[in-house]
Amino acid sequence: MESEKENNVEVHNKKIKKKDDLVELLKNLNIKSESTKQNLESFSFDLSEDNDFPNGLIFFFKDNDSEAEYLSLVENLEEAQKAVNEKLLRLAAEFENYKKRSLQDKDSASNYAKETVLKEVLNFIDNFERGLILYEKDNKDSSFYKGMSAVFKECDVFLKKNSIEKIKCSVDDEFDPTFHEALEVSKSDQIDKDKIINIIQDGYLIKDKLFRPTLVTVSSGKGDSDE
Repeated sequence: MESEKENNVEVHNKKIKKKDDLVELLKNLNIKSESTKQNLESFSFDLSEDNDFPNGLIFFFKDNDSEAEYLSLVENLEEAQKAVNEKLLRLAAEFENYKKRSLQDKDSASNYAKETVLKEVLNFIDNFERGLILYEKDNKDSSFYKGMSAVFKECDVFLKKNSIEKIKCSVDDEFDPTFHEALEVSKSDQIDKDKIINIIQDGYLIKDKLFRPTLVTVSSGKGDSDE
């Protein structure tokens, strides 16, 4: 071990006056390969294990033009590598955006399909309820009415299971554009201005978000006050 350290010290302390001296020194550092191409000579070697840079490479140029050409080539390669890295980063970002857009498009298509079906279901429930109300007047005690009422209750179960809630709305309630849509405005001696006279169609919320507004007729107040 001591002799190896001494040899290393002698090698590192050796004065280098010309290329041949350096080549001889590199041979003592375990040169791996040696190649010569036109005006360029290159040597690769291993340094000691405790060095921060275990591998080394040295070039010798036979003239200044060759050195300038090499340096220009290195600079161009560095610029090309930088451009490639930037392009790869852009492509990675674009791919991530594409995946996000694909998921959003998929969710949008799925939500659109659900909303379309749900609107048809709500229209069916509306018509079902209107039919029950009309039939109830003269047939409230009939077995048919009782059977249809039981079916209608199952509709409520379906709505609750899917987090669908009917908007609470009654005649004489204050008109709220957040949940109500006024299809008609009518004069009224009994209902104050900007209050609901009639409920045309029930509205619904899905998970506390408006899905369909309640369609109503709104009072414009007494007839005499407008003239």
